[in-house]
Amino acid sequence: MLLGPFFPARWIAGLPDRGVMADNVLPYMPGQTYLAKKSPAWSTGVQTSASGRRRTTAYYPAPFWTFQINYNAVRKRPGLDEWSRLVAFFNQRKGQFGDFLYFDRTDHQVTKHRFGFGDGVTRTFQLSRAIEGWIEPVYGVVNIDLMTIAGAPVTAYSVSSLGQVTFAQAPRLGQALEWTGAFFFRCAYDSDSLDGAQPFGRIWEMKNVSFTSIKP
Repeated sequence: MLLGPFFPARWIAGLPDRGVMADNVLPYMPGQTYLAKKSPAWSTGVQTSASGRRRTTAYYPAPFWTFQINYNAVRKRPGLDEWSRLVAFFNQRKGQFGDFLYFDRTDHQVTKHRFGFGDGVTRTFQLSRAIEGWIEPVYGVVNIDLMTIAGAPVTAYSVSSLGQVTFAQAPRLGQALEWTGAFFFRCAYDSDSLDGAQPFGRIWEMKNVSFTSIKP
């Protein structure tokens, strides 16, 4: 069962173009459904001895996130060629080979999230986000609305494409570092093919497009 609305061809044809958020960000199309799948995935080694004792090893420090999207209507007509936009984006990454950024419209914000403490020496820190008490790194930044050290706003810092913040001066020992803003999931496709069907003359469907977050 598909999650989210289906847009008949006569309706979708008149919807405005959503455009491209950024070169390396998966394009958002008005004819796509809500996420059909989103789940955390861990990797665990399990060994069972002859006596039945179970030993486990967690190989990941943080989970990967698996996503699946259905595009019920992808337009392809002169002046509005969403099909070519999606296919070109896929081909530029050569399927599973390259990575990209995904903006999850239901899960992308942090507010005064504490991502580290100063030690008087370190200047570079990895941004992170929290789900309740669970904290995991962020490898793509949409924007930073506020950065603070010990509660005081600072502007003398830079942010890398992988979500690492470098301060002009090392925060002092014990000073809390917090940020407010929005983040991307850094992902890669799960397949080297992108399947599509053409139910109408200028409307395509692309079902079960899946991808998974990665650790750079």
